[in-house]
Amino acid sequence: MNQKIADMIEEYQEEKDFYGTIKNEDINKIEKELAIKIPEQYRAFILEYGSGGICGVDIEGIEGELGSSMLQATIRYRELGLASEYIVVYDLGDYVVCMDTNQAGEDSKVYSWERTSNNPEVRYETFDQFLEDYFQEAIDNY
Repeated sequence: MNQKIADMIEEYQEEKDFYGTIKNEDINKIEKELAIKIPEQYRAFILEYGSGGICGVDIEGIEGELGSSMLQATIRYRELGLASEYIVVYDLGDYVVCMDTNQAGEDSKVYSWERTSNNPEVRYETFDQFLEDYFQEAIDNY
């Protein structure tokens, strides 16, 4: 995760905005359950913050013993037609922001997907680009 994102979080986070640090074992368990490999930048976010966000942007993630919002959202949208190689990182209701886990080695692009079109569209080249843009927009509108 880049320094600009870390600075945004430090300046704007409020108490309980993030779940907190997660162990690799928790991530490995979710990867096994979904039969995927979590892309590196998103994995770094999960390890540091678990899940959550700032200024109303709440990124899906892993919440340790409480389970995984990312797992639940991914399963839900797979049942609605999202391809099995994608994981949901942000659920907006009408559409989701997701990542293609087949690209995990090169750090996946970030896509938007809505079930009416069932065709993921590239929105960002990396998770960090997505996170920085969404957090900045939230800060600007806060």
